[in-house]
Amino acid sequence: MKNKFSWYSPLTQNEVDEAWDAGILTVDANVLLDLYRYHEGTRDSLISSIEKLKCAKWLSAQTAEEFFRNRKKSILSSRKTFKEAQDEIDKLKAKATEVTQALKSNRLVPSSITEKLSKDSDELLLEAAKAIEEEIKKHPDFLDDDPILEKLYGIFANSIGDDFSEADKKTHTKTAEERKNKKIPPGYMDKDKDGDRSYGDYFFWRQVLDHAKAQAKPVIIVTSEKKEDWWEIISGQTIGPRYELLKEAYEVTGKKALIYQTDRFLSYALERLGEKKNEKAVAEISEISELRYAGNAVRKTTQTCSISTSTNNVGELSVILGRPVRNFTGSGHFSPQMAKPPRLEVSLIKGPSGIPMYKLGGGTGTVFDFNLHIKATDNTELLPEGLYVFEYQAMVE
Repeated sequence: MKNKFSWYSPLTQNEVDEAWDAGILTVDANVLLDLYRYHEGTRDSLISSIEKLKCAKWLSAQTAEEFFRNRKKSILSSRKTFKEAQDEIDKLKAKATEVTQALKSNRLVPSSITEKLSKDSDELLLEAAKAIEEEIKKHPDFLDDDPILEKLYGIFANSIGDDFSEADKKTHTKTAEERKNKKIPPGYMDKDKDGDRSYGDYFFWRQVLDHAKAQAKPVIIVTSEKKEDWWEIISGQTIGPRYELLKEAYEVTGKKALIYQTDRFLSYALERLGEKKNEKAVAEISEISELRYAGNAVRKTTQTCSISTSTNNVGELSVILGRPVRNFTGSGHFSPQMAKPPRLEVSLIKGPSGIPMYKLGGGTGTVFDFNLHIKATDNTELLPEGLYVFEYQAMVE
């Protein structure tokens, strides 16, 4: 039994050492794209760990293609988060002013209390706004000068796999479609993506296994994926890689595969290198990955407008959530564009049964789009799948 199911047996120390010291290390596209989303310390820790490991570093053609196709979008997205943070500070300022004005009109409340509250809140919010401004100034302009890209060029120099031939691509596309319909991992959770994008995970997987087989070496796969078509998830807890993936990797390559999420990989890499644990970096990687996982859970978003002008946009944003998550974001658009970035008010008017206590917010970083965010207040609870309908009003003051 042990010999027949050896792919399922825990790795021996010799197998672990062989993979980390003489195997092949490869990553998916989001592992690279996330480098633009991390703070400098986290980014440097991950890149440095990859550089120092003894094993060979290699990228699939699928990973390289997705990285270069989405690189600029990731850079611009990271900039947008600063604007969203500034919007949140502005909303707090407006709310603080509203509260202090209400207290001032209450004659039973001593004026000294409202004066102190107003003064302290103004100072704290001003300090926060200045801190965000400083972070914006320090944040590199990766579109103009990109040291991350130069590092990646060095790490993966002459280590990029070839894409499928036209004939092989047709064959693998057919296989990917069949696997998707039969829910064979990986990639079937991407069935709602457009065109070849729904086959991306399988193409990546196939190219990695083909390369590992040709090199006759074990492979370490680092992925940012958190979905069930990569991981065995029981009662909301991730147990490990899907057994189908472990089995297929062994059958194709003759070696056991090691599959890690990015945060777990960094922890193990630092340990292998004999370096100090970087809990802050690991936590940030986990948080970024969780945010993407929540975004991927959104199956469909529709928007209707009752008022649509350059100064006032009122409507509903409907989001279909495909699986339970702790938080998710829905995005809408302004047509015509607003005269300037508006103030946004949002409420949840309809949702599936069993919604736990939640926090709701929104942000407008531009004059042409906006985001609505909902998060379970208790981190141990999940927002149930189903239809969520948000009512919003965007106003230019």
